[in-house]
Amino acid sequence: MHKSLRNVAVIPKVILLAFLFGCASLSAVAQLHWIRAEGINATLPYSLHVYLTKDSVGGRPFRACYVITDPYDLRVDYTAQVGKGKRYTPSAFYKMEGDPYPYIVVNGGMFSSVTNRNLELVIRERQLVAYNQTAIRMGPDSATAFHYVTPSVLGINGARKVDVGWIFTDSTRDYPLMMLKGPSDPRYSKGRWSNPSILDIRSENANAEVGAKTMQWPMETAIGGGPTLIKRGQVFISSREEVWLAGKENELQARTAMGYTRDNKLIILVIESGYPGQSSGATLLEEAVIMRDLGCWEALNMGGGDNSCLLINGQPILRTASSSGEQAPVSSVFIIKPHQ
Repeated sequence: MHKSLRNVAVIPKVILLAFLFGCASLSAVAQLHWIRAEGINATLPYSLHVYLTKDSVGGRPFRACYVITDPYDLRVDYTAQVGKGKRYTPSAFYKMEGDPYPYIVVNGGMFSSVTNRNLELVIRERQLVAYNQTAIRMGPDSATAFHYVTPSVLGINGARKVDVGWIFTDSTRDYPLMMLKGPSDPRYSKGRWSNPSILDIRSENANAEVGAKTMQWPMETAIGGGPTLIKRGQVFISSREEVWLAGKENELQARTAMGYTRDNKLIILVIESGYPGQSSGATLLEEAVIMRDLGCWEALNMGGGDNSCLLINGQPILRTASSSGEQAPVSSVFIIKPHQ
């Protein structure tokens, strides 16, 4: 994330979250013991490593997997794919990529069944193929009917540097804009228009300005999710700012998260849920603490619940949370595959 974000105050929110959700979960998560999946790792390039855990969190049964990879390995490529108005299972996306098939396929962000479209940014091969949702209807008042939001996104640029930022997109630009002073604030960033421009967006530190301060965010690959979990190595859950999962931070769910370390290692975490006595999922705070303890400098939540799914060499590494036991269709995926 851009260095000017150092000015955004994060410590008070960290303290507040710890107070609201309890410090017990923080210490419980810190005790996780990860085991290298040697059999799986033997089938992957040296820069990709898989770890598993069956520890407990907060006294609850817990199962999770994380992948750590080095984007500087030129034998491996990173991309994303979107269904373009349709949803497919991760296995279907895996087959769409064709030979050589991906090493990793993991679910992306959210989809609206009302508008029949993806709600999060997707960049594939430098092309913006899906735009962020920028306006969320909050009420009938025509003057403040919409909150204008800037969801979290993870991207990898041409130099293979990973970044996480709050992003704005609109149909007048073929590139995204990264917020330089933090995400938009729904207390001030609102209005009557369902399709706002950047001049309508207000961040916490730019309430008196006309429009938020932004910069072009040039990425080779990017995929959206939200809310942010980690910023500058500290827990920072921006569910209120993104108007996403606000008030639901303490729900136990299957989770997917992505982030990166200070030395530019990409981390993908998937947490299993839905199997009593074996895996009960995690809260957003627990997910954030796990990503922090794995060394993430910045990280974001992705789609969870039934949508949470990680394929390694085309096979699910954990069980799906859906009642049918089958993979749920998702609107987008992040992909790691052999270089061509």
